[in-house]
Amino acid sequence: MKYNICVPLPVRSVNVSEIATTIKKVVSLSPNLIELRFDYIDDVQKLTKDFVTSLLSRIQPKIPVICTLRDYTEGGNKEIKATERLQLLKLIIESKPNYVDIEINTKTNFLRDIINKTIQNKVNLIFSYHDFKKTPNYIEASNHLENFLTKLKEEMLIDPKVVEKSIFKFIFTANSFEDNMLPLKLCKMKSSKKQKLVSFCMGDLGIFSRIFCIFSGSVLTYCSYKDKTAPGQININKLRNTLKLLNFRT
Repeated sequence: MKYNICVPLPVRSVNVSEIATTIKKVVSLSPNLIELRFDYIDDVQKLTKDFVTSLLSRIQPKIPVICTLRDYTEGGNKEIKATERLQLLKLIIESKPNYVDIEINTKTNFLRDIINKTIQNKVNLIFSYHDFKKTPNYIEASNHLENFLTKLKEEMLIDPKVVEKSIFKFIFTANSFEDNMLPLKLCKMKSSKKQKLVSFCMGDLGIFSRIFCIFSGSVLTYCSYKDKTAPGQININKLRNTLKLLNFRT
């Protein structure tokens, strides 16, 4: 069976040449997806549609791209005013990546604007949640997901087809080895209901679930090229070597 891995790349400046070489090297490794993290950029006011499009052209259509401008409260590298962040996300969406990642805890009006923009531009969504302190129990995690699905369908009246093709990403922090079991159970239970879910634990204690989540129904896992964008990320080559030892391929 084939499993999906995504390599996040921090975009640190609007100088294409500074990241073009890295993109070329990562593309040559043929990951299943590449994530461009724009919250690492030195000056977000310099971010333009032409720049984003230029980066995408170096990756697509060979490899699908996730674009992320992570909110500071959920691990983003830079604090950006909400109004400015909304405009930047719209600019990114207009550049037509395959996916845009937006936080589940985003305010409703902001979230509605982003969803509508992705629909207009035929861009898919990843709805994400990060807990940098702990791992909840299964009931808490499952309820969090189900409550958000209810909000999308019943409160915001989002087209069920949009919800169905979206990915839901629930990431926790492992404080013990046992914490790894929660995301694995969450993936197994939700994938059986045909829910597209990504879930694992961050941190060194969460490496187990980073690897084994994809065997439990997670649609992908994240690994690093050089720079880690989250605690506990494994290098892509180390992850692939581990999967080969387990007789799996990516």
